[in-house]
Amino acid sequence: HNPHQPGSVPQSDYEGDLGEAIVRHLIKNLPDPAPAIPKSYCIVTGKGLDTTSMDFAKRFADLKLRIISGDVLLVTEPDNAVVDPETRLAPYILQIAFIQSSGPSAWTADVGWSYKKSFEKHRYEVTQKDGKYEVLKSTRIEGNWQAPAANP
Repeated sequence: HNPHQPGSVPQSDYEGDLGEAIVRHLIKNLPDPAPAIPKSYCIVTGKGLDTTSMDFAKRFADLKLRIISGDVLLVTEPDNAVVDPETRLAPYILQIAFIQSSGPSAWTADVGWSYKKSFEKHRYEVTQKDGKYEVLKSTRIEGNWQAPAANP
């Protein structure tokens, strides 16, 4: 994507209400690759995985999740795994890669999540109605996450 293409939302605006709605939808729909293990969450934006502000993280305080800054993540040897420095566990990385306006109060957003070696990317279709943002549709673009088969 060209960041200067028509309708693209400046990355500096990703930490607003629209970005919050997108991240909430992503969190609500995350699979859990390691159910018994406590999770941290790290929210990043753009292709360069830029760290979001702690003010943005505070918007999610009601979810009672551990949200950490990308600035504190540690890379561990020997496999270059990324970990939360306090828990020493892998965090979810939640990415808002790109947001583009697709109409008067409509957007498409490319979002992704990764946890250890599992990842998925989705394209969300977002609309604003009565001042609230809502994700209408999510399409998986790519990923290697396979949900475990349900036990019969």
